Amino acid sequence: MSEFSLFLASFDDAKIIDVGYEENYPLLYSQINNRQYILKHFDAQAQGKTHGKLLVDSGAHSAHTKGIKLDLEEYMSFINANIEKVSLYVQVDKIPGEYRKPKTIKDWTEAPKLSWENYLYMHDNSKDPSKLLPVFHQGEDVEWLRNLCNYTFPDGSKVPYIGLSPRGDVSLQAKYDFCSECFSVIQSSNNPNVKTHAFGATSLSMLERLPFTSADSTTWVLVSAFGQVWIPEGITGVSYDDTVGIKLGVSLENKDHATASQTYWEQSADVKKKLDDYFESIGTNIEELSTSHSARSLASAKFCQNWAKNYKYKGVKRFTTSNDLF
Repeated sequence: MSEFSLFLASFDDAKIIDVGYEENYPLLYSQINNRQYILKHFDAQAQGKTHGKLLVDSGAHSAHTKGIKLDLEEYMSFINANIEKVSLYVQVDKIPGEYRKPKTIKDWTEAPKLSWENYLYMHDNSKDPSKLLPVFHQGEDVEWLRNLCNYTFPDGSKVPYIGLSPRGDVSLQAKYDFCSECFSVIQSSNNPNVKTHAFGATSLSMLERLPFTSADSTTWVLVSAFGQVWIPEGITGVSYDDTVGIKLGVSLENKDHATASQTYWEQSADVKKKLDDYFESIGTNIEELSTSHSARSLASAKFCQNWAKNYKYKGVKRFTTSNDLF
């Protein structure tokens, strides 16, 4: 399978951002919340500090939660002025209804129609429409995905890239079932080899079972907030068939917390030696990880990028609605 890109979202820690540039990590920033980091990435590109991919998010979800309206024209002007520096950019999509209010049938009906209209407008006014990423949301009528897959532009071309956005408030199984159905539609369409992106990926193991081209995730930094780091399976003698890596407690808070699940300090001497060797191989140590959120974030970022570099698809060739359980 072709190269898989895992875009790290929220890579805004000044203590580790230069490492992200040096290692050419694919990064995602919102043009509403993180434009300063987009501009910083442009500067790093100009100075030859990074050749990493950059995905610019429109910030539609943030605008939705804040109750503000996105300026589509300003966003398009910003992208077009910097199109050569951007790998992908997300369309201005319509999030159904109002934030934290029940969604109506009208909300679910109108939103994908407005998203489609925005996509066509942005496509027609983009300096490079091949980098434009439309979005299909879980909960929308699947006919809108079929429309994306089967649509033909006046020049005979097809939609080159489609983003799939599972809901954040459903189980991992529900997310997998949604994506599985989407790939069933895609494979049966006139555009079966279209590239696909997974928004808000929370499970690396799920990504191994779905033929995405790319994904983005904040999980790498969230585990640090809980005092943990991702480590390769097998080091602690524990592995699971349905997971990728192990989340290990390494902060001093984890050490002293009576309910911490699995920590560095409860391991045997042999396992601690393996862990120390692994930490050294990625440029850190338990002393640094136990006290530094930045160090933990970087350790998990390195784990995720190593996983992406060695990505192997383990899913089925043809998709139907799945009843598999995680």
